[in-house]
Amino acid sequence: MNPTAIEGHLKLVMLQWGTIIIVSWICGRLGKRLGQPLAVGEIFAGILLGPSALGIIWPENWPPLFPDETQQSLQLLGKLGLILLLFQVGMEFDFGHLQCRSRTVTAVSLTGIVAPALLGWLVVPWLHRNFAGETPYFGFQLFVCIALSITALPIMGRILLEMKLERTALGALGISAAAIDDVVGWIMLAVITALVTSDFKWVPVLIQTGGVTALFLALIYLVGPWLRLAWRKSVVDNDGNSLAPSYLALLLTVLFVCCLITNVLGVFSIFGAFLLGASLHQETGLVKAWRERFADFVLVAFVPIFFTNTSLRTDIGSLATATQWLGCAVILLAAVAGKLGGCFLGAWFTGQPVRESACIATLMNSRALMALVVINIGADLKLLSKELFTMFVIMALLTTAMTGPLLRAWLPPELRKLVPD
Repeated sequence: MNPTAIEGHLKLVMLQWGTIIIVSWICGRLGKRLGQPLAVGEIFAGILLGPSALGIIWPENWPPLFPDETQQSLQLLGKLGLILLLFQVGMEFDFGHLQCRSRTVTAVSLTGIVAPALLGWLVVPWLHRNFAGETPYFGFQLFVCIALSITALPIMGRILLEMKLERTALGALGISAAAIDDVVGWIMLAVITALVTSDFKWVPVLIQTGGVTALFLALIYLVGPWLRLAWRKSVVDNDGNSLAPSYLALLLTVLFVCCLITNVLGVFSIFGAFLLGASLHQETGLVKAWRERFADFVLVAFVPIFFTNTSLRTDIGSLATATQWLGCAVILLAAVAGKLGGCFLGAWFTGQPVRESACIATLMNSRALMALVVINIGADLKLLSKELFTMFVIMALLTTAMTGPLLRAWLPPELRKLVPD
């Protein structure tokens, strides 16, 4: 590509990126005014820019703003943003929650996995027969069960912070149960990725699983402690400079090496980012420094690209028949009944009051960002048709949009006083 062509390509990508940031920021704030978390507005912004909205306005030669020649550039930016985000999610992951073995946390996390997975297992035969006949049945079955069982831990945290509930017993129970569910979900997702990429041959799967396990152990016992030690030395040497350029260069190099290793193993690069972040989570000073330096930049500049790329693959107009809309309803019903119903029973059976049980279940039912990551991986693995992809995105959006209103309606009076108007 000659310099003039590169400049023209860059101009279009910058126009797209700026548009995504502005529309996502506006929709996120509008969503917040309606009592929704920012993520709901940001996902909706992507849908507005995708075929479900702009595609209707310009049906002949859509997308005028997102032509095919820039798709790879946007996907690359979105992938890099996702790597940085998952690294941050891994660092923010408070594994202290996993040490909590209260009856309620255990019951809620268990029912939050088993109930949606069981309902997914029941609806998979019909979904596969009607929408995924060319897809390997076992891989599709595993994917549906995981997609229905995942909980959006980062979004839950944002919702609790926005509603001033992060330090309540209710918030602690929800975060603890969600942490366990997401750990199990990521493990299952890594397994299904290894299965599909190895064409369901068990020897390559064992090699991939062994490689990822070895990487995780190396990060936990060798690389993580070394980076934490280097961090403390860097802070001392730089007179308290929280994130010195030399340490940042080291950290980013190790991050990209971890992503390359999981990529070579046949597992998505984001798993390497998450594992490295998890190995550093107990170094609170480093986590705080990264959050102050990069968190807002990643959330404002990169995460909306991921949402938009997801929405560019989401065409609500592709659901044109009654059977397709029935499929969307079946997925949504299985997701809500499994997560909301299952987690409610898990909390209630362990002695929690009805309102508190309903609130915990509502928090667990939120899927948002983490479900969209899972759904995109499912699409990349060729486990989802265009119609199924749209159905699952609608499910992720609606289950997240339900969280704020239901939580406000079911909060006990003593907790409702804490929530800002």
